[in-house]
Amino acid sequence: MASSSETGHAKNIANLNLLISNISALGSIYKPANSKIQLSNLQNLYDTALAQQEDVNSLLSPYALAVDAREAVFKPLNRDLSKLRKAYKATEGVTTQQLEDLMTIIRKLKGVRKTKLTSPTEPDQADDIHSVSQLSYDQRTNNMDALISLLQNTPNYNPNEIEYQVKTYQSKKNQMLATTQSVADTFIPLNNARSLRNATLYQAEDNLVDVANTAKDYLFTILDSDSAQYKAIARIKFKKR
Repeated sequence: MASSSETGHAKNIANLNLLISNISALGSIYKPANSKIQLSNLQNLYDTALAQQEDVNSLLSPYALAVDAREAVFKPLNRDLSKLRKAYKATEGVTTQQLEDLMTIIRKLKGVRKTKLTSPTEPDQADDIHSVSQLSYDQRTNNMDALISLLQNTPNYNPNEIEYQVKTYQSKKNQMLATTQSVADTFIPLNNARSLRNATLYQAEDNLVDVANTAKDYLFTILDSDSAQYKAIARIKFKKR
């Protein structure tokens, strides 16, 4: 999700560089009265946006790796919990109510969503999706405590198999906590970098998309609509996401 959602931002930045190249080739005929679309300002805007996009790019990998590490810890849980249910059921003296309590916790731990999360289409949606996902993993980790407590307080629950022992689930909980925290820690700087980049590209008063489109409007007043320069510039698009 992360790399595909960055493509449009990078395209806007690359297109500004292309527009600057076209303007530079025009020479002295490009002389707007509007200082915001003067070549030097366009270049400064491009340099700022490019640097901010590079900051985002450098922070994407640590976040993606943290998400992958968390998934590696959480994904096997469904299989492990299904096997744990059988081990718990086989424990001497376990009641129907205790088994139902276990199943209630297991359902929460599996964290099945009724509605699948989709990729964001707006710049601020990545934060919303991350927040929902993070809350889900936090809740599942918290439910592991409830599972451990139930196992510890069930008389006769003392399996010989290591994979079903309480200490094994305590270790799983520690891994869940560590990987979930790592995702949160790597998301914060990434989200801050995205916010700065999005402000420059879309949200600031003199944002890249608006300024670039204004520069195009001016260019269309000084170029012949049948000229090769006009047609080349018309193909350079700037879109808000």
